[in-house]
Amino acid sequence: MAATAPDTSQNSGSDERYVRPKQSAIVRLGKRLRAPLNRFLERQSLTTTEPIVPSDTLKGLDILQHNWRAVQAEALALLQQRDNIPAFGKISPDHRRIANGPQWKSFFFEGYGFRSPGNCTQCPKTAALLRQIPGLVVAFYSIMEGDTHVPRHKGLTKAWLNCHLPLVLPHAAGRCEMRVDDSITVRWTEGEWLVFDETYPHEVWNDTGEPRVVLMLQVRRPMRWPGRLIAKVLYETVRRTSFVQDIRRAIGA
Repeated sequence: MAATAPDTSQNSGSDERYVRPKQSAIVRLGKRLRAPLNRFLERQSLTTTEPIVPSDTLKGLDILQHNWRAVQAEALALLQQRDNIPAFGKISPDHRRIANGPQWKSFFFEGYGFRSPGNCTQCPKTAALLRQIPGLVVAFYSIMEGDTHVPRHKGLTKAWLNCHLPLVLPHAAGRCEMRVDDSITVRWTEGEWLVFDETYPHEVWNDTGEPRVVLMLQVRRPMRWPGRLIAKVLYETVRRTSFVQDIRRAIGA
């Protein structure tokens, strides 16, 4: 039985907007280097480099899928007090081009090795399950209110993959879907993983008037050892930038 999406009227009318700060020199340099670096990482991949990736090629995701009802229950409890959950653009200023208002909220468990003790205490079952996922880079509840559009964008690196475990999906009429690589339209199914390569352009809509909640992970892509080495260097570099340090401070990690 699908979970009932809570009322969204408390959040739907805000016109608040956030402005992205000037990006640091190392972030700008990384964006210039990402094309040749991603071509190298693509050749190192031990799984498909297509936009959509089978979830069974990533170790540990089955643990969360088998226990997704427990994860869903903790997410539903949070939704009852979601006015207290910060907007993604406030947690991560570098994302404000695509998350410039309060409609897209985020509840972070961890990112780049920095863990939020308070959030993990609030959702102990989910936090315990996340500790069993090998190669975990980022983990948070992504809460997208109704009438939200995330514009076309693409991520930094092929070193890790984006994984969505849908927990609450709208029942109302309208679009709740994602377009990947400008040609593939995907829709979520509660309790079933959707894994994709964020370096392909992607765009998200939820114009149903009801919330969409997924457990959002980034995990390391399976690669040959040269690729794993470069990915490790990239990971250690990124975790020291303002891109990550802003989130670390915001979640009290």
